[in-house]
Amino acid sequence: MYGVVLVDDDVIVIEFLKKMIPWQDYGFEVVAHFQDSSLAYVYMQENSYDVLITDIGMPKLTGIELIEHLKKSNSNSYHVILSCHDEFRFAQQALKLEVYDYILKETMEEMNIIALLERLKKKLDQERHTSNQHLKVTTFLERNNIKSKFIANLMKEQNLVETDWWEEHEQLLGMDFTHEHYTPILCFIDQYQKVINHFENESLLQFNVNNVVEEVLTKAQKVQTFYLKGVFLILIPLNRNKTMDTNQFIELMIKEMHRKIGTILNISITSFIGEQNVKHQQLIENIQLLLKNKDQRFYYQHGSILYFRPISYTSDSIFHDYVQISQKLKELILKDKKDQIVESLYHQLNNIKEKKYSPAVIKDWANKLIFDIKLCISALKHFETQSNTSTDHFIQDVETFEHLECVLEELCGQFLEQVKSINLTTRNKDVLKAQKYVQTHLSEKISLKEVADHLHLNASYFSRMFKKEMGEGFIEYVTRVKMEKAIELLDHSVKSVEQIAFELGFESKSYFLKTFKKNYGFSPKSYKYKD
Repeated sequence: MYGVVLVDDDVIVIEFLKKMIPWQDYGFEVVAHFQDSSLAYVYMQENSYDVLITDIGMPKLTGIELIEHLKKSNSNSYHVILSCHDEFRFAQQALKLEVYDYILKETMEEMNIIALLERLKKKLDQERHTSNQHLKVTTFLERNNIKSKFIANLMKEQNLVETDWWEEHEQLLGMDFTHEHYTPILCFIDQYQKVINHFENESLLQFNVNNVVEEVLTKAQKVQTFYLKGVFLILIPLNRNKTMDTNQFIELMIKEMHRKIGTILNISITSFIGEQNVKHQQLIENIQLLLKNKDQRFYYQHGSILYFRPISYTSDSIFHDYVQISQKLKELILKDKKDQIVESLYHQLNNIKEKKYSPAVIKDWANKLIFDIKLCISALKHFETQSNTSTDHFIQDVETFEHLECVLEELCGQFLEQVKSINLTTRNKDVLKAQKYVQTHLSEKISLKEVADHLHLNASYFSRMFKKEMGEGFIEYVTRVKMEKAIELLDHSVKSVEQIAFELGFESKSYFLKTFKKNYGFSPKSYKYKD
């Protein structure tokens, strides 16, 4: 019920309002009534109320003066003025005080007052709901702050057996580490960046997820949930239900949690179930193991529920055949071979997936691949007129291998569109064709006459045209592109200098060495083994 205070020096008005209006039917009750406005002011300073209905013209304090005093006391209640005067100056004063309504006594009928109460009830209910939600969020954040510190401390510690750490945190969290057995479950919010954009901030997301989690996990007493950025850790006590084993009990609860979070919040989660029924130091070690290996969710599909098993990542170099892979993709993009691009991309990614490289290494590989393709496309234009928008964040936000495949395919599609755009807008089609020819024939000896013949142009004319368009001679361009490829091979392959010279179409190793040193000021060997 919302409390109403009535103030009017006319006792008939007070009695009418008290007896003729069914206050409780509309969620209100008259908590006090006064004919003396000064006494009413004293009461309202000392007692809580929600609505004041007051006459405007009274001795001692007018309705306007009463409201002004209450406003200075930071009253958050709603004020309604009753008046016998239909005068602009009174309405204007009421407006300045942000009075909720201004009612003429001559129109003060029961239905009008009821309509007013219905509007007020709706507004007060909304405010109460917002206030309650704010209080719940604040309480949740305070509690989660304690839990976040617990997890942070836990990840720093190695052995807590002989410390008073356990007793301190048992009291803080309301847990029994000494006697109770727990099963830790680490849950990931899938497509986290997309989800956080919808919920606006991490705290609101965590609060909404927590409401659903608590509803599902009420079947398991003393469950504890710890929220971190994009993940949350659940500790479920040993199942005391004799009708099903612990595995079955936990799996049912996690499946139900996945289902409800998906239905209510439209969020998918992935869950790792840790070692079951562990306590004390063993529990801490198991939680540490889950959190330290959370990156391995990269290898699992969104929405999965898995029993955690550490993955042993390979130490082999992911860049062993990188140059050939990137060169092939560049050529396919330049030739607009969409189907072959997708086939080649998935073939390489499957090879990487089978070898189990660490997610960080795979993202480095993908970032370099995208960067090198961007450079190749940029080289098709004089200086760089392509968009410089970074694509690095696309790779860094990738959560799973499946997600990476989609992102790389999408980016390659964008590169294809860029090449098509260049084909349509470039000022000189023959120069563009010459550049593409060079990019796709790097393993051959490329002469000016050979490319001019390929374009059905006079060699002298082609030479002048290319230099005018690009600001450098054709042979200079070919040499620069081949030297850039040489650097790439030195960085990401174990090929000998002789092999690199052969792969780049040089007549001899000595000529390659001479060209390399002329361009960079040092030999390939010095570059390879630089600090």
